Amino acid sequence: MKFKTLKPMMLGLSILSLSIAVNSDLFTQVQAQSELTLTAAESTSNELTPIVNFKPDSNEELDASKGGASRPTDIKCSSDETYNPPMTSLLPASQQGLTVTTHPTFWVYIPQTSAPQAHFTLKDENNRGVYQTRFPINKTGRIVSISLPKDEFPLEVGKTYRWSVALICQPTQTDIPIVGGKVKRVELNSAPIAQNIGTSSEPLLAEAVSYGKAGYWYDMLNNLAQLRQTHPNNNVITTNWVHLLNSEGLEKIATKPLF
Repeated sequence: MKFKTLKPMMLGLSILSLSIAVNSDLFTQVQAQSELTLTAAESTSNELTPIVNFKPDSNEELDASKGGASRPTDIKCSSDETYNPPMTSLLPASQQGLTVTTHPTFWVYIPQTSAPQAHFTLKDENNRGVYQTRFPINKTGRIVSISLPKDEFPLEVGKTYRWSVALICQPTQTDIPIVGGKVKRVELNSAPIAQNIGTSSEPLLAEAVSYGKAGYWYDMLNNLAQLRQTHPNNNVITTNWVHLLNSEGLEKIATKPLF
């Protein structure tokens, strides 16, 4: 039997083709294995993720008198349909909370409205204006955030402030939709915060757990809200978010999108 000898060029092409086929198959296997590993890691992380619970700090009491804005409000712009759900500030039932940051973020649900803008106001204990701004309502039926400028208006430790968000209705009217509440800045108690770091693969979630246990509403809520924005399809984050809002009577807006 005679064997046909391959020419050098043909032999080179054959080896190259075999190499490409093997490498292609290897790449497919590695890619599939990576995807499987990622899925498994996420599953393991989800099982270990703690649930965020809010426990008010009994040692830090705010002024019991409420006044001002409420949560939620039944007032609407005259040209709008009835708000369902109504405009609502994301606060516990007491309409007040603690923060450890100098520049907290405030979250409000704004329903579908014809109002082109909203007005945010922050006042100190003596009802003096600290900061105010107007912002456009680009998307409706969403939960929006308002943050204080980082380079000014820091909240002072031990001081309580009142904040509000009002819709600027068109045409103008006497009674306007307005919600808000109180915020008090306190010193950070680092002990309970440190205890939960490392219990979750997501630091923001671990911090949210600690903030909730320490009674820091604004910091806990903001951490969860950031996670909701960056991981909108993560079941663990969604479960924690909905669980928290439901526990404070905010179930009507618990599944609303964030902006």
